[in-house]
Order: sequence, then structure tokens, then C-alpha cells
Amino acid sequence: MAAYVTVGSTGFDELVRTVSTREFLQALAGRGFNRLVVQCGYSFGLFKPPPTESETFGIAMESFDYTTWPQRLVDQADLIICHAGAGSILEALHSGKPTIAVVNRGLADNHQNEVASELATTGYLVVTEPRNLASVVAESGYASLRPYPRADPRPIGEVIDEETML
Repeated sequence: MAAYVTVGSTGFDELVRTVSTREFLQALAGRGFNRLVVQCGYSFGLFKPPPTESETFGIAMESFDYTTWPQRLVDQADLIICHAGAGSILEALHSGKPTIAVVNRGLADNHQNEVASELATTGYLVVTEPRNLASVVAESGYASLRPYPRADPRPIGEVIDEETML
């Protein structure tokens, strides 16, 4: 099974450091994961997993700063761990994959926490902070999340059709 971590278009030092810790990797392995893909953004140099296979619990790891094909990685993942930016959250939820949103408390306002907490309250994702991520993975509450509803694109198409036929 594969986990995909994304920080989006910027960086999130604390999250990138967290997902390269022995504690986090042990939690993933304990849930049957054997692959970890990490999109690090500006925090790329901070991804430093343990050096030996025994310390990584046999998890194959790949990290990079940015990709032009994130959907391929989302499609291959069994679990998505993303920063709590609205765009990353919606991309993850629309994939239908279990999602853990990690709030960056270092941001000036608390908008990430507000959006993520509301979606967690409705059962669409799990929200946490980097320091609690390993325990959230170990508890596997993400396995029983509700699927996020798909929007019906027909109404906007009908409006466009009406407006262009004038």
C-alpha cells in the first residue's frame, strides 16, 4: 500500500520533517504501508529518512520538490496526507481516497484549521497537526471516512449553454 504526502505549492517544514521520522514510518508500516511518496515543495532539503531499511521498516520512499503530474500519484495512493490548504484538501477528497489534512499553525491566520476542522466534523477527512500525525496513522480512523460527494456539473453547463445561445 502507498501513502502520498503533499505540501502543495509552498513548503511545510514541520510536516516534511515529521514524515521522515522513525515514529511515523513505524506507524505506516504497522498499517500495512510499504511505499511513501513525499512532495516536499520548498521543504525538499528537510526530508531525511532514517538511513537503514530496518529503521524505515521496509518502506520504499521517494521524495521530490514538485511534479507536473500529481494526479498520477494521487491515483496510486491508498492514503493521502496533505497540508490543510483548500486546494490540496479538495483534490484529495475528490480522489475518493482516505485523507488526513495536516494544519500548519505557523501561518498568520487560522483559515486552514477552520476549513479542515469543518470537513473533519462532517466525516470527510481526519485533521491533525504534525506532532500527532504518527498516532493518527496508527489509530487508522481514516479508514472509516465518508466519501466526499461529487458535484453535479450539469447546472453550470446549462447556464453556459443558455448564455452562449443568446
